[in-house]
Amino acid sequence: MKPNDLMKSLTTKLIDLMKKGGKWTKPWANKRQVSVDGWNYSGINLMWLAFAKYDRKVWGTYKQWAKHDCQVSKGEKSTKLLFYKKYFKESDKGRIELNGKKGNIQQYLRMFDVFNIEQVEGNTGKFEKFDVFDNKVNDIDVAENFITNTKAEIKSGDKACYVPSMDYITMPDKEAFINTEHSTATENYYTTMFHEMTHWTGHKDRCDRKLSTRFGTSEYAFEELVAELGSCFIATHLNITSSPREDHAHYLNSWIKCLEDNDDAIWKASSLANKSFDYCKNLQPQTNAIKEVA
Repeated sequence: MKPNDLMKSLTTKLIDLMKKGGKWTKPWANKRQVSVDGWNYSGINLMWLAFAKYDRKVWGTYKQWAKHDCQVSKGEKSTKLLFYKKYFKESDKGRIELNGKKGNIQQYLRMFDVFNIEQVEGNTGKFEKFDVFDNKVNDIDVAENFITNTKAEIKSGDKACYVPSMDYITMPDKEAFINTEHSTATENYYTTMFHEMTHWTGHKDRCDRKLSTRFGTSEYAFEELVAELGSCFIATHLNITSSPREDHAHYLNSWIKCLEDNDDAIWKASSLANKSFDYCKNLQPQTNAIKEVA
């Protein structure tokens, strides 16, 4: 399988999920996916791993498992993931300068293989701590600090939205959020906030995305998809369950068309959402940083 094949497979799975019904619960939303060394998977790899058949969410390469005295069981097949990196390459014809040297920014994309904890033998008991995900209300403080540290302007309003022309977020009062079939009122509030915060990062002075306010356009649908993924990435980072808002069904048809018309839409949306997430994360005190891997 090539990198493009993995992205097409993920897109196909997402479209199939969306077409199954109006209420779409993102499969990657409920628990983070973590490596044996304690790093969180993120971006497109987080989504891809969520489709795996395994109940446990701990993964590692063959060498990583071996380092922890565990052996991949005979006959087990790996799951392919993507590793993406940008690096500086010196060149006399380079268009940028770094540390006094000319060069260009190159992109490196390759695949690597991981195996789930259910596919290995050995002393796997020490990884049980990664299976415990506390989604109780006491996680509010973590979310509140994350939001405060971004210094985004947030106003009280009748609906949740980001106003690009005025550069502020409006959110209903917390009392307006209720428990739903898949989430608590607390989870619904924070994932909605993270959705709008991802829109907020699209401002020209931040991540500089094209923010269309015309519902029904392909640009609007794409930005909504970016915001959904960004909300998921932040919520997963903070160990808060993420689930769809009540009005998500309103967007499904436009999302489906966006994904069907562009083979690389999910890759682009995921990359932009990850950039948004990184922007917000870089506004946090370094002492609160959580180690992550692609």
